[in-house]
Amino acid sequence: MISNNQDDILVEENITPVGKNNDNPTVTKKIEQRKGMFQKKYAARHITFYVLIFFLALYLFIGTIATEWHNKFAHIEIANYFFIGINAVILGLVNYEILRLVGGTKWPIYTQVITYILMLFLFLFPAESVAENYAGIGAINYPFYTLLNWNWLKPWIIFVIYLCAILGYYCLTFSSKEITFGKMTLVLIFTLYLLFAIKAMNKFMLNPDYGWSSVVWLALIIILTDTFAFIGGVTYGKHKLAPNVSPNKTWEGAITGTVMAAGIAIAYAVLMFLFASEKNWVFNFFSNDNDQNVMRYVIYVLLAFVLSILSQLGDLSFSWIKRRYNIKDFSNLLPGHGGVLDRLDSFSLVFFVMFIISNVALQH
Repeated sequence: MISNNQDDILVEENITPVGKNNDNPTVTKKIEQRKGMFQKKYAARHITFYVLIFFLALYLFIGTIATEWHNKFAHIEIANYFFIGINAVILGLVNYEILRLVGGTKWPIYTQVITYILMLFLFLFPAESVAENYAGIGAINYPFYTLLNWNWLKPWIIFVIYLCAILGYYCLTFSSKEITFGKMTLVLIFTLYLLFAIKAMNKFMLNPDYGWSSVVWLALIIILTDTFAFIGGVTYGKHKLAPNVSPNKTWEGAITGTVMAAGIAIAYAVLMFLFASEKNWVFNFFSNDNDQNVMRYVIYVLLAFVLSILSQLGDLSFSWIKRRYNIKDFSNLLPGHGGVLDRLDSFSLVFFVMFIISNVALQH
């Protein structure tokens, strides 16, 4: 969630003029004003960063305690609902920034509200058919699922429900002349993509078959990739990776980020498998081909490298969207860091892909 994008680094411009104008009071005042603005932005960026770190720690803690302390404390399952509620708030902010991208904040207010209601409905509604394990709901874990009988839920029903929701989005195009089919299509694609990324977070954190260790593993890959890519790019980066999309990113930085992040992530996964309890293994849906667990290790290695590359592709894709729409940030909700989507760029693609992988793995 929290990244150190090279494009976001604030650099103070050298605006000091040369010659006799150095003594000009007007020029001096402008220089002081520019320095003051830079210092304020720099301070705001740092304050927001520490707030985000605290929020991330609290966010992961809330998602962890329900599965780790299950049956140890009365009513501990309420932590699940807090975690789901936080994600619902995040989706609300995401919905605002998606609409803002296409000018949707000028649409009728009831239209904006309906888009969020539809997003929230799809967020809470299962995207997978019923499995036998974990109280009859399998990998689609939300605590309140256990209160209902989901035997009626079949894949074709899920398809119909999602199709109806998609048609609901397009029906909103009739509410205003400003809402074009193209704009609503972009809103819908962006919404479904981010929706399943957040669904993946809920699925991995709240289901005992995955848990905090799997989420920490993904977070390590994302954060370390970004961090080492920045270090490598600043230290010895020469060849531009995508100059028209993200001018500060280099091939040297990207390779450094992938190698370092994947190496550390592989070590973490293997150590958790060897020394932690079974419920804290990283993604405990991997099958083994023999007693040496060769296939498990192979999958950890492949996934670590693939997900690291995907985290950088997610970053670049969001940068491309911002350049396409000629904006610096998706919003100013996070002072000095832009918007929520600016922090979810790498995160979203990694979790979206892992959501798909986990479904395929469980089917087999």
